[in-house]
Amino acid sequence: MKLFNDYLDPSISLQERINKAFDDLKFSEERRLGVNTFLEPLKLKDVLTYEHSLRVGLLTKNIGKFMHLDAKALFYAGLLHDIGKALTDPKTLKKTDVYSPADYKEIQHHVKHGYQLLRGYFDFTAEVVWWHHRFQPNKYPKNLPIGLHQYSEGTKVVIPMYGRILSLADCYDALHRVNNKFKEQVTLKGEWIKEKMLTFNPDQKVLISELYEAEIFTTNII
Repeated sequence: MKLFNDYLDPSISLQERINKAFDDLKFSEERRLGVNTFLEPLKLKDVLTYEHSLRVGLLTKNIGKFMHLDAKALFYAGLLHDIGKALTDPKTLKKTDVYSPADYKEIQHHVKHGYQLLRGYFDFTAEVVWWHHRFQPNKYPKNLPIGLHQYSEGTKVVIPMYGRILSLADCYDALHRVNNKFKEQVTLKGEWIKEKMLTFNPDQKVLISELYEAEIFTTNII
């Protein structure tokens, strides 16, 4: 099975794909329970955001394997990157028309909220999650927190690197799912999404092209 199918295989339910990933990465029952405990409030708050988080987890895991990085750490980050939205005003989270400036301000708080929820339980994941919206033109949060630990110089490099990978997976899935959230009557073309990925992430054109060649990203719309 190609890595892409692990992300969007229509023959296997999303939850089954997540369970298989837990098995493949040798998650203990305690760790599975911990992750699911964090995800449950998000699932109750907004199932679309919850499912987006699961898909991003599969994507970050696959990118990690492709790049010979720590796929388990990236899986954690992908699964948990949006848990701060469990604290977002539901009117904003479920809004289907254009965001107001107040809406944008409200939604941006999810990074800080997620970081605060994760610290003390998944500290490295918390550090990575802080970075996942810091690579866009209107990056947020503006400042970096004081590190939770005395990380090695190598780890200090890895944290933003993993944050960048997380941001790519987040962007890719969001572009595919915009119709679901906003109920638009527009069919997004796979080539259009690829073009947007390259335009939005000019510093990562080589990696994005490689991910398409490896079929981790795809121009097929499922």
